[in-house]
Amino acid sequence: MSELVFTKGTTKKKLVIPNIIMEQSGFEKGEMVEIHALMDAVVVLKKEMTAMELVHAIEQLQKLSIDLSVYLAQVCGPCNECVEDCDIDLDNPGSGVDLPEWVRQEVGIPKDAKLCAWPKGDGVVCVEEANYRYDLSDVPRQMLELLADSGACLNELGELLMTEEIIYG
Repeated sequence: MSELVFTKGTTKKKLVIPNIIMEQSGFEKGEMVEIHALMDAVVVLKKEMTAMELVHAIEQLQKLSIDLSVYLAQVCGPCNECVEDCDIDLDNPGSGVDLPEWVRQEVGIPKDAKLCAWPKGDGVVCVEEANYRYDLSDVPRQMLELLADSGACLNELGELLMTEEIIYG
């Protein structure tokens, strides 16, 4: 089966999946479904599946995962060493700035807040809460490795994460 993609609006109360979509996916009318609420995604599976149906579901989900990864890599563009230090430390991909918990509490910075730092001169470094929620440290290492191995620019990914710009849709 080739993948069918439909765009459907939601209401405040529900999302209705048209019968044509369910039928194209091999669902029988009135069949029970299993709905998986994932971060930024919803997956609907048959409640009961044969081994082959489960194999098909796994295969299609893997294909979708690969397609989305390729899309993200294309949006990031190729790594052309766009900045002087283009090598991202995959063991510590974030800003690398950290403060002891007591210092965070003293100045009112939440434990999970991102930090940024800059030199002020004469051995003084200023640290403050960053004005973004996400950076490369929020991306699973396996995904960073996959993107890096594909030649995608991780610095561009970092920028996209920090700006929260819409890149899909």
